[in-house]
Amino acid sequence: MRTKIESDGEDFFVPIPAEIMDMAGFEPDQNLEITVSEGTIVLEAVIEDPSDSHLKRLISLVHAEALELFEGDVVAKNRWMTVPQAPLSGRKPSEMLRSEPDIDALRLLIGRLEHGSIP
Repeated sequence: MRTKIESDGEDFFVPIPAEIMDMAGFEPDQNLEITVSEGTIVLEAVIEDPSDSHLKRLISLVHAEALELFEGDVVAKNRWMTVPQAPLSGRKPSEMLRSEPDIDALRLLIGRLEHGSIP
């Protein structure tokens, strides 16, 4: 698996080990976008329509809110994103980042978990 990264207007590719891709919940043939800020690398699925900045913003919010839920523990957050969740009808949170209604449902679950309102 190779991933394209843009740097100073130029694209380059970086190999990402399959184990990391699997742990993060991504499929082997899935395209990724990597964002680097403040020393943190965030991997997310590339959205079908790259011009849809609203959906990208919502995906970023999901990752930020999930990270807050796990008190900054990136490993725990990534693990949770890849495990089927009963309140999501058995779907993995990482599978719900492709549409606004799914993202809304995911954010609602994160909020409920944060406030302890899920049995």
